[in-house]
Amino acid sequence: MALFRIERESPGLVPFAQYAAGDGLYEREVEDLLWDNLEEMLGRTLFRVARQAHLPHGGIPDILALDEAGRIVVIEVKRDVDRQLLSQALEYAGWARESNLQEVATLYVNGAQQFWADWQEFTGTEQPVPISPNPHIVLAAASFHRRTEAAISFLRGAGVPLVVLSVGMYQDADGQKFLDVDRRGDLGPPTATSAGNAETGDGGSAKRSFPATLADLLNAGLLREGETLAWHRPQSGQTFAVSVERDGRLRLPDGRHASSLSAAATMSVGHGSYPGWECWRAESGELLFDLRSQLIQAVYESE
Repeated sequence: MALFRIERESPGLVPFAQYAAGDGLYEREVEDLLWDNLEEMLGRTLFRVARQAHLPHGGIPDILALDEAGRIVVIEVKRDVDRQLLSQALEYAGWARESNLQEVATLYVNGAQQFWADWQEFTGTEQPVPISPNPHIVLAAASFHRRTEAAISFLRGAGVPLVVLSVGMYQDADGQKFLDVDRRGDLGPPTATSAGNAETGDGGSAKRSFPATLADLLNAGLLREGETLAWHRPQSGQTFAVSVERDGRLRLPDGRHASSLSAAATMSVGHGSYPGWECWRAESGELLFDLRSQLIQAVYESE
């Protein structure tokens, strides 16, 4: 894929060069970006568990996360995905299928003791949501070997919950980097099962996947540049505030910027993962989740 900048003063196209990074550097940078921006790159709020965690019976997956239904999301990052990596990811999914909350807690980046409070706050439940036996696999890479592509298509066609992220990195003449992400597949929404637990299917979740962004709310006039968003956190009694920037980023009081509502919540507290759309309120008092729903409904009715 070629990426260009359109010149304003002339009808020319300025090409961006593909970022020339070695395998190790590419993988570290993409893993960093994924860990810090799961919501933006996967379109879903996830509870971040660990990076480079050592599994009890061997193996070190790049990133482990949970969705609100308790399903483990195994994320593997490589510059090129071959059959060996695909096999490895399936082995990790096999571990995830047999795992439990106690085991996941021991892997948590903020410690096993902190895991329980953070997990319950993320799910908004009085009792910890147990681990689902239906894990999800995410493969992120710049390229996929031809045979691997065929194997992935077969697995997805057979119902294996697998998301593919094609991640291209580019840079301009000034060294500014750009990320091109093509996502095939989605992390499925929770659905009711006969046992009454939340499980997952295919497609987007009504509550924690994101067909609209903060930039979309700004363009629709539902938010304005400079508007202050507030989050009252009942667990601690604290109230946090951020301001909306013109490009849809969020500015914290200390000058740091967050690229998503969930990231702004995590940066405000200092740890944990939070469903940002369900946390922050606009100056009108409306939840950002409700403003997003208004926008989606308006778009739906106009079609």
